[in-house]
Amino acid sequence: MMITRRKRQNMNDPKSPNAPSELVDIRAFQNSGNLKLINGYGGNSFRISGELHSGSIILRPRQTLAWHPPQNANDLTIDHILPHLGKTPPPLFILGVGGAPMAPMSDLAGSLRVLGIALELMSTAAACRTWNVLMSEGRDAAAGVYAVA
Repeated sequence: MMITRRKRQNMNDPKSPNAPSELVDIRAFQNSGNLKLINGYGGNSFRISGELHSGSIILRPRQTLAWHPPQNANDLTIDHILPHLGKTPPPLFILGVGGAPMAPMSDLAGSLRVLGIALELMSTAAACRTWNVLMSEGRDAAAGVYAVA
């Protein structure tokens, strides 16, 4: 996704209808085919770059892995995540836990922080959207997303 700025008339300012303002012009993100983007989710599966994956998954920019986390996200530990992050873990881990998280998962966040990894905890829906934005920005990250019905 490429964002550019251009000048435009501010139609919301009745005092100065011709005053210029900033407008963000968003162009479609061109995926070269190797980034793993989330095209859809639900029915206990994900469509990642056109391929269907059943169950929960771990995503890296160019890799999708099957993931078998504990059913209750509050039981999740670093041992469920770290083996899937490779030799050089990314600085950011997005965790989509199904519905809206009810607890901050401070122990998990602290364990990841010690390794230099920030945890962003959110619903699976928000994690899917966030993942695609991060990939469009070229960010180094990983995501663990619980499948939802």
